[in-house]
Amino acid sequence: MHKKTTPTPKLQPGVVVLLKGSLCLLACLSLYLCLAAQARAAIITPYVTLTGGWSDNVRLTRVPRSDFFIKAGIGVNGDWKWPGHSLLVRAGAQYAQYFDLNDLDGFDSANVGFNYQYQPSPRWQFTVADTYISTFDKPELSDTGELITVRDTTGRVDRNTFTFKVLHKYSAYNSIDLMYTNTFTRGENEDQEDTDFNQLAANWIHRLTYQWELAVGVSGTRTDYQISPDEERGRAYTRLTRLVGPSMRTYGQLSYAINRATSNDELTEDSRNYETVSLEVGVSQDVSRRLSWQFGAGWSMVNGNDQYNNAADKGFPLLNASITYRGPKWTLTGYATADLGQFDYLGDNSGLTVSHRAGLSYTYRFTKFQDLTLNAAYVRNDYQESPITNINTQQGIVDSYVFSARYTWQLHRHWRLSLEYSYLNRDAEVNDDDRQQNQVLLILYTDYPFRW
Repeated sequence: MHKKTTPTPKLQPGVVVLLKGSLCLLACLSLYLCLAAQARAAIITPYVTLTGGWSDNVRLTRVPRSDFFIKAGIGVNGDWKWPGHSLLVRAGAQYAQYFDLNDLDGFDSANVGFNYQYQPSPRWQFTVADTYISTFDKPELSDTGELITVRDTTGRVDRNTFTFKVLHKYSAYNSIDLMYTNTFTRGENEDQEDTDFNQLAANWIHRLTYQWELAVGVSGTRTDYQISPDEERGRAYTRLTRLVGPSMRTYGQLSYAINRATSNDELTEDSRNYETVSLEVGVSQDVSRRLSWQFGAGWSMVNGNDQYNNAADKGFPLLNASITYRGPKWTLTGYATADLGQFDYLGDNSGLTVSHRAGLSYTYRFTKFQDLTLNAAYVRNDYQESPITNINTQQGIVDSYVFSARYTWQLHRHWRLSLEYSYLNRDAEVNDDDRQQNQVLLILYTDYPFRW
């Protein structure tokens, strides 16, 4: 029998204060560096959004609550450019008012961030970026809107992401880059785990001949959890690409990844410690100005303890395929993917997960000022970790069906009106994790850019 222990909390709320201070300091440093050069005209764009909507499951709870709501938001974007320097700054906040669910009234979301680039020569580029995002009850969605997980916790979630990247192009086709990323996430709810994610990655791309290109990359990550065991991961890959004419590429890629849980609990180590070896080959082609496609397929093998990791000692297919056709007024894209990875989002670590996705995206432009966008997707996530060690996170197979439609009308140079509809149906093996939502939004957006 394994003895399960609960480690003491490791992350303190005071770290958030340090992160906020770092954000202000980095912004001031970037502004100072840019102002040291001869300034050109900057573009400052304040904006206002007003949203009226209805949802039959506000905040995606297990017991649905429906209501109408109004959201008002303000923000500003700044764009500065100097010789060898560029700086983008953004900030915004949104307030929500519900008709019946008055307990949900108040702050809805806010963000502030910057992206600074310094390019002393065509061969060197330095990037410093920081983004602070605060949302209320949004951890169940990814940055692209795809449903990742559901949870019983509620409340505000703060996330700060800092990135530093160096890119060196030592010839027209050869380059090397180094990137460091830190993401700190803190939840208002006591049951929400705080996490501190650090990643260091490097990539090297070298053109061997006119037709052959070699790419090599390594990365290492560490995630510190407030309560759960910390995890360390490493990955290395090599990819060989052959250029077949001006519009076609073929490639082969071999990668190795390792995952380790830093825990004194033997059960946790048996379920979270594993290695994967993946081999993938593919081809892509721009057939014409209108038609382009890509297809990649492969196989991934997992080495681990099959008693607590259902993926251990098994193989899984890899797929990355898409096709896009651009008509005179419309664009249609279809895609299908299959991959194997560690699901870790906003404090939830669900272990090794097999994911399949398929979808269609269609855009039609009626006139210069009016367009329609339709998106439909099916997602299947198969969580491989044993339920014995995965009580508080996702289990089994989860099927998600997503559809969205958006009609946009540019009323005026500074005014835009959008009508949006979205549908989500999440069918999980654990019935308490099922979710369904219909939502309609009418969004009025206005901005007024001016030079400074």
